[in-house]
Amino acid sequence: MFNFSILKSKFNNVDMVNNGKIIVNSELVQVLDYLKNTPEFDFDMLTSIIAVDLKDKIELIYQLMSSAASETLSVSYYTDNFTAPTVTNIYKSSNFDECEIFDLFGVEFVGNENLKRLFMPENWIGHPLLKSYVQNDERLVWND
Repeated sequence: MFNFSILKSKFNNVDMVNNGKIIVNSELVQVLDYLKNTPEFDFDMLTSIIAVDLKDKIELIYQLMSSAASETLSVSYYTDNFTAPTVTNIYKSSNFDECEIFDLFGVEFVGNENLKRLFMPENWIGHPLLKSYVQNDERLVWND
């Protein structure tokens, strides 16, 4: 069972929402590294990163799994300036999710050397999964 008190004693910037979700207010990279490399936790897999547009900020939800304990954990991180630190040095699998979120939401993952569009054309204007995205922009017409 996930022991939040051990994590809280190491990082003051984390809050527990429920037994399966924590919120990291800063030091995201350090917290995820600790969750992966500390034997009490051993969250050795990042299964996905999910982005949610909350209009005034973006919530990034890191879905972690401990294969040894068959346990999952959600780690939420909020950004209001569309930047977040990359976690590719901790979880190599994060690169695809970071590129997808960059492409569709416009979040720049600082330190990701391979950040690029995956689904939208390179010359696409904007990020189509943002709530503020204007779908009827005449600059987006593909065929005249």
